[in-house]
Amino acid sequence: MSVSSPRERIDWEAVERAPEFQELVTRRRRFVLPATIFFLAWYLGFVLLAGYAPDFMGESIYQGFTVGYLLALTQFVMVWVLAAWYIRKSDREFDPLREAAKAQAVRDVAGQRAEGGARFERRNDEEVHDA
Repeated sequence: MSVSSPRERIDWEAVERAPEFQELVTRRRRFVLPATIFFLAWYLGFVLLAGYAPDFMGESIYQGFTVGYLLALTQFVMVWVLAAWYIRKSDREFDPLREAAKAQAVRDVAGQRAEGGARFERRNDEEVHDA
């Protein structure tokens, strides 16, 4: 069901204040911020080791395969692991919260429409923006 018709608009500030939306933002932030910090620290550590410990990075592990190559390859592995982890968390946790926030916004619009809908009537001087 579409909630944006020419005569209705969602109060995005009310959506932002809704507890369902706040919970979604909080949980996403609790995952994304530490994951980003970990990724940047891992990458920066690799760059610093490459620049300041070339002897260590050049040590052969197995037949010319060096510590530097190993750490470079772990960057790719880490990105794929973080992406898979985010997708799994999104499917199990973030998407249900998003649906709850969306359902609450739809209920709010329906409730305000039932109350008269004056908030959602377009005035002649307003621009129409479809999202």
